[in-house]
Order: sequence, then C-alpha cells, then structure tokens
Amino acid sequence: MKGLATALSAILGPARAAELRDDISKMWRWGFAAAGRYRPIPAEETEIVFEKRVPFKGDAPLQITTGVHEQGRMAFRAPRPQLEEADDLIVTPSGGAWRNGCFEERYSAGRPGLRRLLEGCRPDQTLPEAYIVQCAHNDTYGDWVSEYLVPVLGAAPLSAPLLLPATIATKSFVARDLKDLDVDWRTIDRPVRIEKARVLRQQKYFVHFPEGNVRLLRQVFGEPKNAPRPGGVVYLSRYGEASDVAARRYPSLVIEDMIRARGGRVIRTGGATLEDYAAAAADAETVVFDHGSAFYNALGWPMRRAVEIVSDDWWNNAFLMLCNAAGVDDYTIIRGDLGDAHIKERLLKTLDAPLDAAAAS
Repeated sequence: MKGLATALSAILGPARAAELRDDISKMWRWGFAAAGRYRPIPAEETEIVFEKRVPFKGDAPLQITTGVHEQGRMAFRAPRPQLEEADDLIVTPSGGAWRNGCFEERYSAGRPGLRRLLEGCRPDQTLPEAYIVQCAHNDTYGDWVSEYLVPVLGAAPLSAPLLLPATIATKSFVARDLKDLDVDWRTIDRPVRIEKARVLRQQKYFVHFPEGNVRLLRQVFGEPKNAPRPGGVVYLSRYGEASDVAARRYPSLVIEDMIRARGGRVIRTGGATLEDYAAAAADAETVVFDHGSAFYNALGWPMRRAVEIVSDDWWNNAFLMLCNAAGVDDYTIIRGDLGDAHIKERLLKTLDAPLDAAAAS
C-alpha cells in the first residue's frame, strides 16, 4: 500500500496523488458508514468561515491558482469544545477510536482509509481514564507541533495519562518537547480500552493558527527576550533533508552562499539542536527559511521579517498564518523553482528593503 502511494506521488505529484487517495477513501468511508462501521464528524462541525485577510509579498506560490498575494484565515463556524468526554472508547496504534464496532472520527487522529477501517481493535488492556487527541494528521514534526502539542499545552496539567499513536509517539521530538511539561504520556502500541476518554478536540481549521496558539507554543520554544541585531539574517536550510510527506527541492546551497556573504547565519535544520537555534536568536531580525516544520523552532526568536522559499511541488500556508499570529507581518514568498537568477534578484531586493516596505510582486 505504501509503495503504491509512493508511485502515485512520483507520477502525479504529491498534491494530486493525495487528492486521488482521498477520493478513493471517500468511497470506502461511504460504504462503511452505510454499514454502521464508520461515523464521520457531523457536517455542522466542519463548516468554515472567513476570519481574516493575510497578505504577503513576493511570488504567489503555484498552488494559488488565482495568483493573488493573500490568503484567508479560516475558522470553524461552530467553535469546538477544547475537551470532550467519551465513555468506553477503544484506541489503536494508528490513532483510530472505536466504539461498539464503529470508527468514531470525532475522537480519532484523521479520517480513515480502508486499511484503518479494517484494523484490529480488540483491546488487551483497559484504563479507567486517559487523554487522547483528535486531529487531522499524525505523521510529521509539523503535525506534532500543530495538532498535538498545541492542545496538550492548552489543557495542561493533565489529570490522567496522555495516549499517543505509535506513528507520532516514537519520534524523538515528542519526548524532547514533553519532558519539561510534567505530562505522563504513553505510546499506543496495541489497542487499549478507555473507560472514560478525555478527548482534546481539534480547535483550529487546518494550519490556520490563531494568536493564542503562538502564546501556548512559546511555553516550549521560548519568548523573544531581546531585540535582534539590526540587519541580522538567519537562514534555515533544508539542504540534505528529505520530506516525510512530499518530494520537494530547494535551492539551499545558492541561498546559503548569499546569506554567508552578507554576514548572516546558516542553520542546516536536519542536524540542528535546540542549542543551535538558541545561539542564532540574536541575529534573527530577518529569518529566511525553506518551507518546512523546522521553522517552528524560530518561534522564540525576536524576528521582524520572514522570507519563505517554496517549492512548486508542495506548499501550504501554515507559516504565513503562523507568522501573522505571531505579529510578523513583513512576509515575502520566493518560488525556488524559478531559477538562481530569480532567487538572487528577489532575495537581495527583499533583504535590502527597509523592514515592512512593500516589495515588487
């Protein structure tokens, strides 16, 4: 199954392959729902509304088909409860939640495909009470920060153990980020029955961070303490990294050379430690970064301008929304697939411009 998904992504591109997989999964979900084996989140809880206009400068990513230089921050029309209790749930290593033989999306980590709808859910242990997280994704570091860490921080201190799907719990960053929060967390390595499940519900639509989420995350990543060095630049380079979810390339070496030539710092995020990020904070007036979740580590920096390098193969507006929520409004996007000359011209113009000055689009 995983090999087929990889092949489809290579042939169709990651975005179209994901759409195709979801179209196929919709048919399975419809069939299982008709048979009483799948219960989706009610439609009234998934309706969204426009909340705020978020503009940017530079290039419009290829994924914005209209070419406009803005995105709308969206929110659920009906606010969801932060915490919801559910009796007699069975949770599985994939993040699925079952009750009376039915997959309950309202309490699960993501919508199911056929494999999850057919997964074994016979429990061999029972807990009287535990916390679980309802969210959309549980694969990457970005998913962890956005969809798990935020609700856990919002609910802490927890009165019972936190159970995490095996797909996310085995990642090293989970232990790193939870170690100072005094959270009793455990990996779901086999189905577990919870007599009283305390479900932390997904609050925000997709990756459209509200300001309150940034305040929560800074409990882990720190608060900006001092003003940055005027003219300071830090580049978060993905050179040498491979994505967990999509094939994408960035002109990292070209940008590294440009930043070093200006006396800026370069952090290769694949091998960076929290100490590396802390040491760079004083230079982070402007943060240039390849689209990727390492940018979350810059939340404790006193940045005033962000420059996102994007791929034509993969982009979403997570970091535009995050910066807006953090009060960083000087935001420029540069398409990294338009060639070295374009990148150099656009990046130099952006770095040479006064902060908050409009850049040519």
